[in-house]
Amino acid sequence: MTIARVIACGIFAAGLLLARPLRADAVDDAFIEGNAAATREQWSDAVAAYERAGALLGAPSSLLSYNLGTAYAHLGDLGRATLHLEHALDFRGSPSAELAESARANLGAVRRRAELAAATSGALIDRPQTWWDLVVEALRAPGVGWLALLCGVAAAVVHLTERARRAKAGGSFSVRVAVFALVATWAIAGSLHALALRADRTAPPAVVVGATTPARDGPGLHRNSTWSLATGAEVRIVDRTPGWTLVRLAGGLEGWVPDTAIAELQRPFGQSR
Repeated sequence: MTIARVIACGIFAAGLLLARPLRADAVDDAFIEGNAAATREQWSDAVAAYERAGALLGAPSSLLSYNLGTAYAHLGDLGRATLHLEHALDFRGSPSAELAESARANLGAVRRRAELAAATSGALIDRPQTWWDLVVEALRAPGVGWLALLCGVAAAVVHLTERARRAKAGGSFSVRVAVFALVATWAIAGSLHALALRADRTAPPAVVVGATTPARDGPGLHRNSTWSLATGAEVRIVDRTPGWTLVRLAGGLEGWVPDTAIAELQRPFGQSR
């Protein structure tokens, strides 16, 4: 199956995944208008309608992000396609299992096109996602934090209960093992969850949405550039100055790019920086 066919199949599947109505009538109308334009393969009109729906909604929606990212993919805008398809996988948008599967398929197709474009232009793109990246991504989920909290509470309750029982009839080895396991889970899961959240706060992820973008050794067009970032590359934001952002590729390579060339992954609709 070709990349174009993968993407085309995805957007029509997404149109069947609407599990709940979007909140405002204006949002609903814009969403329906976008779906109608996508059915006619009028992708620019679809993007405009979906962007309007997102701006009115002002909250994450995996379905809306999926359709918008897929429309951008059809237009060949690989950076914004990557951005919105990544948004579609964000747990805050409540993606269904079927939508998440379609989003990953389309994201993979877009990624292959971005890598080919990067190889052709000589620009750099981030390395492919590894199993460790998936682990770190999972650790950010609030469920991990709740798991750590519940294990800590359960460990405290079991410990206090066992302490009271032991004062009367002696201790139990199995209970002590259970307390140790709960405490270990609380400490490990809680620490890893905190570290993942801290990484997102100190160096938030972003996507290069501009065309091939020169990375400079300082903020300003007068500064030297020895390499470029490919559209669709995922980077980390290290520092900012008015109009410019210092970004880091996986592996540690850093460079300054214009603010308009990137968009943060964790920003809601209408706020790219």
